[in-house]
Amino acid sequence: MIKLRDLEFNHCEGYYSKNAKVCIFPCSISERDSEDQMIQIYEKIILWADVVLIATPIRWGSASSLYYKMIQRMNGVQNQTVTHNRDPIRDKVAAFIITEGQDNVQHVAGELMAFWSQLGCVFGKFPFIDWTRGWYAEDTENNYDAMTSSLNENANTLKVENKNSKMHKDLIKTIHGAFEMALLLKRNKYDQNILDKSK
Repeated sequence: MIKLRDLEFNHCEGYYSKNAKVCIFPCSISERDSEDQMIQIYEKIILWADVVLIATPIRWGSASSLYYKMIQRMNGVQNQTVTHNRDPIRDKVAAFIITEGQDNVQHVAGELMAFWSQLGCVFGKFPFIDWTRGWYAEDTENNYDAMTSSLNENANTLKVENKNSKMHKDLIKTIHGAFEMALLLKRNKYDQNILDKSK
């Protein structure tokens, strides 16, 4: 698991271009700054993962700023298809966990799906799960005590019921869908067949 808040990586410097010498992969920022930890994200997503499971809260109707900071640094990955006819993301499935924020779940899910599909990922059945405490939970100035005690009750209930909770069942459904799709991709060489036919 990668927690973006624990990594130190620089912002995209806006070099995105169809010019192969401008927006490269690995990102030129990682190439010149050995302390830039974006390289860990590249390694885990491109070299290691079969399923990429992204979790983000909703902030002002969009995914978190840390999420956007990360994906802007992945422009060079997507640009490989345009500049070198290479596809660094192969046979990978993406799925999403979206939390908080009463509104815009479908909007955020759509944005996430659009970006990860452009990288070459595919999606299983039920590719995202969303969970919100509702509009009332955002009034923390007036209901903080009630909200935290409710959260504690829910946490205790989850420990006892765990697999019976609706949230847990939905999460398992999304994860199973992603893993089933990943297995189908590997067994059927789906990605390789699509790429071979498009050449």
